[in-house]
Amino acid sequence: MTKNIRLAELHLSNFKGVKSFTLETGGESAKVYGDNATGKTTLFDAFTWLLFDKDSQNKKDFEIKTLSKDNKAVSGVDHEVSAVLLIDGKSVELKKVYSEKWTKKRGSAKQVFSGHTTDYYVNDVPVKKKEFAEKVNEIISEDIFKLITSPSYFNEQMKWQDRLNVLMEIGGAVTDDDVIKQDSSLSKLQSILDERSLDEQKRILAEKRKKITKLLEQFPVRIDEINRSIEDVTDIDQEQLKEDLKALQASIDDMEKESRSIRADAGADRKKRMLQLEGELQQIKNEHESQRLEAISKQKDAYFGAKNDLSQIKHKLDSLKAKKNHLEIFLSQTEKERVELREEWSKKYEESFEDHQTDCPTCGQALPEEKIQAAIEKFNLQKSEALERIVDKGKQLGIEYDNKQNELYEVDEEIQLLNLKEKFTTSAVEKLKEDMEQAEASIAPLSNNPIYLAKIEEIEKINNEIQSDELETSGTVQAINEQIKEKQQEMTLIRNDLSRIDQAQKALNRIEELKEEERKMADDYNEVEQQSFLIEEFIRTKMNLMEERINSKFKFARFKLFEEQVNGGLTETCETLYEGVPYSKGLNNAARINVGLDIINTLNEHYGISAPIFVDNSEAVTNLIDVNAQVISLIVSKQDKQLRVETEDNLLTVDCEVIA
Repeated sequence: MTKNIRLAELHLSNFKGVKSFTLETGGESAKVYGDNATGKTTLFDAFTWLLFDKDSQNKKDFEIKTLSKDNKAVSGVDHEVSAVLLIDGKSVELKKVYSEKWTKKRGSAKQVFSGHTTDYYVNDVPVKKKEFAEKVNEIISEDIFKLITSPSYFNEQMKWQDRLNVLMEIGGAVTDDDVIKQDSSLSKLQSILDERSLDEQKRILAEKRKKITKLLEQFPVRIDEINRSIEDVTDIDQEQLKEDLKALQASIDDMEKESRSIRADAGADRKKRMLQLEGELQQIKNEHESQRLEAISKQKDAYFGAKNDLSQIKHKLDSLKAKKNHLEIFLSQTEKERVELREEWSKKYEESFEDHQTDCPTCGQALPEEKIQAAIEKFNLQKSEALERIVDKGKQLGIEYDNKQNELYEVDEEIQLLNLKEKFTTSAVEKLKEDMEQAEASIAPLSNNPIYLAKIEEIEKINNEIQSDELETSGTVQAINEQIKEKQQEMTLIRNDLSRIDQAQKALNRIEELKEEERKMADDYNEVEQQSFLIEEFIRTKMNLMEERINSKFKFARFKLFEEQVNGGLTETCETLYEGVPYSKGLNNAARINVGLDIINTLNEHYGISAPIFVDNSEAVTNLIDVNAQVISLIVSKQDKQLRVETEDNLLTVDCEVIA
């Protein structure tokens, strides 16, 4: 069942230059005639302000006060709009009063302007703003009201995204299954999406396309760089170079073998005798050293044993001397404490009660005898205990002193014994050192051994002969080495040529690798394009279905929901068409109004509600299409210098005073 809202009466008082005007329609459609600036649009502004605090252009911060010639608001009057609505035939009156607020400051009789207040009424009952808004929303929500009361609102004031949302709500959802039924080839898109949305997959593909395109652009550059770096080696025979290299290496091996043979043959017998003599000479040295060690072994062991004993004695002496020093310090400190205790004992012993006060410290009178006697006994007890503590401490210090003194005597005796032992041990070490040196000196040196000297002489003779032989063969070996060096240089040149061939081949191989990568990348790009095309086809098919469903809901209006791009892709839009002409591009005013009314008819049916439609500039339309709602036509009429109202049943002329 459709909810029917009609405007029976609209009253303005001091609103946007209209001093007083009442539009009475009895709930019927009406035509309002008037010249420019007579207040036609103001009627619609007043109606929307009453309901939603906005004008007919959806602006909240518009001036509702009457302005003077110098563009200043006229003060001192209330601004009021009221309306009687018929909701399914039941009357509801709404009223809103906008007033200035004047207050007196303390100590002043003059009132000053301090702001504005707005009062709200429902059926003449004052209500709070919240209650008023709840009542209006109960009648109709603001979003729906704006859509179904102005033919231009949908196409001129709404963003295209919001228009698209409204149309999709009217047309109903188009499911993926609906799209696939239209084109079965789109069914494989589901496996490509893998539970991602179309927008998510499009973003993924766009990123892939961007990366692949960037890489594909680099391949020709990289291949060209490698091509330009390749050296021309077509005139070089690689196999011949390898054979030449092999032959040169074989020749070098033969010459090195010959050189080694010459060096080995030169003085071979003499070198063999030289090795034999050096071995015999080393044996003589070993036997001499063995005899020397055997001769001084006992003296050496005795010397180092005594030297070790002396070291231990010195170490023990150092330890005892340190201990003695610590004991002497302790005894000195203890003796000092004992002297202090004797002085403390004497001082305490000489104390007497007469040294203490026997008068009352408060009143100055002498204390009673019994208190004095008690004080004497307490004093003597404390003195006795103190002397006893001093004596006990002195005894303890005495015991410790005696113990440490005895320990010091023992340390002194041990030090004296060790000093004597150190003296004797030092003498023994010196004597053992002399014995060891004499024993070592008693052994004859190698230079006195005739066999040793004869072998050294023979070694020198053979060495001279070997040097003479090597001098004779060095010329031949040098000549061979020069030949080897020349052939090695030839080999280096050949290797350089082979390296050039190898580098050129590697570059060619790399070019083939890059071309293969480029082919694979091109395949990837084609795959991205195929998936993108599939998605675009899916969107195109879905949009076409949506357009069909949505357009079927309207009599005259048609809607274009997507545009083809130059690259074949699609972009969303929401353009209203009438007989193929876009609303925003060349459609005349009459067609715009009738298309807007056609849209309102569908919206009324969809939302199950109708409300008064204000058609501004209605004079441009010869025939308005039939609508299922009350229509208030605002018509420019030069001869009508004040608003004139016609309803379907009668002709009314109403004075409308507009303040200039």
